Amino acid sequence: MNELPMYGGQHDPQVAPDEANSTGAARLGWKYFYTGDDSTAMKRFNQAWMFNRKNPDAFWGFGLVMGKRASEGDPQNNLKESIKYLQMAHDLAPKNGRITGDLAFSYTLLGNLLSTQGGKPEKEYKKAEELFQEACRLDSKYPPIVSNWAILKFYTEDYPAAKRLIKEAEGLGFKPDPNFLKELNEKSK
Repeated sequence: MNELPMYGGQHDPQVAPDEANSTGAARLGWKYFYTGDDSTAMKRFNQAWMFNRKNPDAFWGFGLVMGKRASEGDPQNNLKESIKYLQMAHDLAPKNGRITGDLAFSYTLLGNLLSTQGGKPEKEYKKAEELFQEACRLDSKYPPIVSNWAILKFYTEDYPAAKRLIKEAEGLGFKPDPNFLKELNEKSK
């Protein structure tokens, strides 16, 4: 229950709101997330949510951890959960381009998963495109937004746009995966 967003909906802690504790727990959540300890990160994001039910960082963290969990268990469900929580974070902080970019990337990954399973990814890709445009308007200098947008363009077979976006991300200091660059170059011949 501790390792599911919002305690898996099974626990409604009766805790007095505390903005400082919420902020501190979210800060710890990010620390653990960036060191790869998703289990502890989720526990800290839950604490952040427990102390402030409207902390966008808590929902952002839930969404990113669920997105990382897409490589295990039920990928489609985990990506849908990622989108759900990132949308909640986006609703709480609509001017945060980084949240918007992460939401766009989760739609991108869900679209690609559907495509590889023989499904129709058009709706997810269209939503991702809209969100990437919005994210770039909000935070055009953040390399992950631009580089992840290049991945969407790759998945939708718009290779010239993918190359342009990768070059733009490199100009912002991003180092692309050499395997991705090789595949992009092969596809765009």
